[in-house]
Amino acid sequence: MDREKTLALLKENFQEKKVTKCIFSNMKGDYEYTKIIIKPLMIKNNFLYQFEQFKNNKAYHINITVEEAIEKLADIVDNFYQYVLFTTEYDIQIIKGKKDFNMKSACNAKEICSLEHNKVKKYILEDGKPVPFLIKLGIMGEDGKVFKKSYDKFRQINKYLEFIDDTIKELKNKKYIDTHIKAVDFGCGKSYLTFALHYYLKNIQNMTFEVIGLDLKEDVIAHCNQIAKELNLENIEFLTGNIKDFNKLKNVDMIFSLHACNNATDYSLLKGMELDAKAILAVPCCQHEFNEKMSKNKKSEFFSFENPIGKHGILLEKFASIATDAFRAQALELCGYKTQVMEFIDMEHTPKNILIRGIKDKVNQANLEKKLKEYEVYKSFLGINPILDELLKPYFKI
Repeated sequence: MDREKTLALLKENFQEKKVTKCIFSNMKGDYEYTKIIIKPLMIKNNFLYQFEQFKNNKAYHINITVEEAIEKLADIVDNFYQYVLFTTEYDIQIIKGKKDFNMKSACNAKEICSLEHNKVKKYILEDGKPVPFLIKLGIMGEDGKVFKKSYDKFRQINKYLEFIDDTIKELKNKKYIDTHIKAVDFGCGKSYLTFALHYYLKNIQNMTFEVIGLDLKEDVIAHCNQIAKELNLENIEFLTGNIKDFNKLKNVDMIFSLHACNNATDYSLLKGMELDAKAILAVPCCQHEFNEKMSKNKKSEFFSFENPIGKHGILLEKFASIATDAFRAQALELCGYKTQVMEFIDMEHTPKNILIRGIKDKVNQANLEKKLKEYEVYKSFLGINPILDELLKPYFKI
C-alpha cells in the first residue's frame, strides 16, 4: 500500500468508530512525541478519542472529537514507522518502508476495549446477581437488581468485603488460619456486614467458620436471628450483650467494630486483646473523649502551639477525632500488631470513614521502644490521660 491508501484506511476506521486501539511507534527523526496510543472513550455521552502522547518518559493526554482526531492522522503517519491498529473487525500491523507500507495481521485475539471513561467498578457482590441476605434486608429485589436508594449501603458492604478479603489473605499468609475462621462483630446493629461476612466465607471463600454478632438492642438481635433462621443460615449467631461481658468465643481470629460510638471502640480493642484476636478492624465514631479532655486542659502544649486550632470548637473537634484514631493505631502497634489507617468508604457516603486495621506481627523491641516514646510524647503534648491508655497498657509488649 502507498501512503494515501494507508491514511485512507486509518481515517475510515476512525470515522466509523471501529477503532478500539491504535499505537504509533518507532518515531521518525526528531518528532515531538516518541509514541502515541489512541483509544476511544465516552464522556457524558460524547464519543471522543483519547491521545496518550509520550515525551521524555512522560505521558500527556488529550481527549478530542472524531473530526479532530482524523485531522491529526496525516501528521502522525508521516512521523512514525510502525502502526498497530485494533478494530472491531480486524487487527493489523503496518510497517512503513522506503517506498511503501507493508501490512500484516497484528494478533490472533481481539483486544476488548471499554469506552467508558469511568469503568464500572467490579464488586465482590454483584449488582444483578441475587444474594439472599441482600434481598431479605431490602438492598436488592428478587431479580438481584440493587435498589437506587440502597446503592450507598451496597457499596459500603462491598468495600467492607474488600478489607475482609485482604485481611483473610494476610492471615493465611502468616499461617494464623487455614480453612476455618472465628469472627465477632461488636455492635452489629442490623447486621448488614455480619450477614455479608457469612455469605462471603461460605459462598466465595468456601471456608468453615463461626460468626457472632453482638449488640445491646434486644429487638434488633431478635430480628437478625429471625432472618438467619428464615434463610437457613448455619454457624452464625446473634447475641444481646455488652462488649465488656462477651465471652462466647476464645482465641478469635478476627473481630470488627464498625461505627461503635466514642469509647465503645476502645472496649472492642480491649476485647480483641482478651480474645487474642489475630486481626482487628475498627471504624470509630463520635470520638468525644479526647475533645472533652483536651478542652479542659488549656495549659497543655497543644494549646500553646496549636491554639489557632484549639480556639475554634469545630476545628478542635476534627483534630480530636484524628488524634484519637492516631492514638488507637499506635496503641495497637505497642500491643504487637501491624496497623494501617485507611479510608473505609468515600466521604460522600459517610463522614465516619476511617478504618483502623491491626494484624498480629512479629515484635521488634527496638521499634517498640521508639513507638512507646512517641506514644508518651504524644499523650503529654495533648495533655490528657485517655481511657484507652488504661485499657491496653497491660497488653503492651514492652
